[in-house]
Amino acid sequence: MTRSRILGVASAVLAILASDAFAQRRGGGAVSGGMRGAVVGGMVGGSDGAAKGAKIGVVTGATRAAINRETQTRTEYQTTTEYQNAQHSNFNETPPEILGATAGGAAKKPNEEAVIRKGGKPVVGITYPSDWNQKTGDNQVSAVSGDGQAYSMLVVLEGVGDKQAGVEKIKTGLAKYLNDIKYDEPSETKGGAVVVTGTGKGKKAGVEVVFAAGLFEVAQGQLAGAAFVVDSKVEDHYKETVRGICQTIRRAEDFGK
Repeated sequence: MTRSRILGVASAVLAILASDAFAQRRGGGAVSGGMRGAVVGGMVGGSDGAAKGAKIGVVTGATRAAINRETQTRTEYQTTTEYQNAQHSNFNETPPEILGATAGGAAKKPNEEAVIRKGGKPVVGITYPSDWNQKTGDNQVSAVSGDGQAYSMLVVLEGVGDKQAGVEKIKTGLAKYLNDIKYDEPSETKGGAVVVTGTGKGKKAGVEVVFAAGLFEVAQGQLAGAAFVVDSKVEDHYKETVRGICQTIRRAEDFGK
């Protein structure tokens, strides 16, 4: 084979790989990167880092360093003309309540782990970054990033018998909030959490977003859901932050460790 033909084949392969990667990131394929990939990898039982973090309810070393680097990069990106000329989501104004719950109370800066209890006992906890705005209710907690472009909610699901029913509940919530929904291939962590990911466009703002929602058992027969929605333009600038949040999720058994 001549050198020119070798180069031509190599270029074609690179083009195919790039196209495939783009298709995966736009919905409809398996997700391995961005915020969605971070949820798949970091959700309860998804990685060693998540398991270690869950035992103590905090972000562990390597992830913390990655979050700090990402925060700096995101801050720099938000000063660019590309960012400033684009339309963005504002989840403070339109929270995507895709888990069928509304977190009550006034928004405040989190200063400790948010813990949801049943019968006076903790069943699930989560820790959000100190610069996010957090609301809490009896069986849910939600938070929005300081710039309004990343949203998360943790809910103890009532009346949901299994994960498949939970998935349908999530999809119903997404259909109320988004148009043009494209789902990625479903994922399941080694710890048994089912994760639904994809893309869509907000019905009110018309801005493209990415989403990831995980369902997992927090106690015997009790399911919870953790959902994340991020403006698509900053998905790559929130992956480590979201990974860190996932790492803090604790279930009933983790509180005794």
